[in-house]
Amino acid sequence: MHIGNVGGDVIGIGITGSGNVIGKNISINEQQLASMPKEYADSLKAFMEQIKNYNIPPEQVKPIQDSLNDVTKEVEGIKSEEKVSTVKQKNINSKFSIFAEKVLNVLPKTVETVSAFTPLAPFSKLIGEGVQQLVEAIQREM
Repeated sequence: MHIGNVGGDVIGIGITGSGNVIGKNISINEQQLASMPKEYADSLKAFMEQIKNYNIPPEQVKPIQDSLNDVTKEVEGIKSEEKVSTVKQKNINSKFSIFAEKVLNVLPKTVETVSAFTPLAPFSKLIGEGVQQLVEAIQREM
């Protein structure tokens, strides 16, 4: 059987296995999402919905994916309303900042781009500063 001249995007829905696709080209492991408070898991899912509308070149997906994995690993195991230590907060802030920078590198330099990060607002509690302010500062430096 041969299928030719086929194009488009493949987005997984109801996929089983170790990694479910949440957004276009970039995925979040369901086990990682399950091991963090619902508000952070939901915000990551909503963010993935936002950025799937951008055509991120395949060669730039891997650095973003790796950085996202670093952020989710830092957040794994944190309990809702848990006060994280200063060192943990600095680690999360650092990894989140790197993730935001990698995403900003591939998105257009517009005000709308900063608003794409709005779903990640709950992470403000974990990083010790407002997500929007952090993203705006990173974007200004680029």
